[in-house]
Amino acid sequence: QSDKNGSRSGDTWLFFHADTFQAALLQAPEKHWYLKRLKPPRLAPGVDGYYYNFANDVIADDASHILTKAHEQKAISLLQRNIRGAITRRRIKRETNATIVIQKSKMMWDVQKIHGSNGKNAALLKSWFRKYKAKDDRIKLVHRIGRIQ
Repeated sequence: QSDKNGSRSGDTWLFFHADTFQAALLQAPEKHWYLKRLKPPRLAPGVDGYYYNFANDVIADDASHILTKAHEQKAISLLQRNIRGAITRRRIKRETNATIVIQKSKMMWDVQKIHGSNGKNAALLKSWFRKYKAKDDRIKLVHRIGRIQ
């Protein structure tokens, strides 16, 4: 997959000849210099070149640093994935607990609404339902008998 900035797949480290080292130092921030000789920043004598990472603007003079950074990045991404999973699970658990509290509160409110604070409403509702059920049963019985005859 590529876009206007080019492909993002593959290695972002490139090897450059030692002649361009001073220009690279101007390009990258000082905290991104991973060099063995920092004061003043320079390459070791007899070294052909250095490595530059365009993704992060990092300069390194040793190839082992690239491998170390790759391992660190892999470990960081694994940690991030696990931490995100734990945070998501915790958030789901909190939302579930909040939902349960809301459901219990509504159930309690409904029970108080039906039965009242001292149970008077329950007796009224029961007597009303018995009358309603008796009328409904009688209508059904008359209808069924009418179909048989």
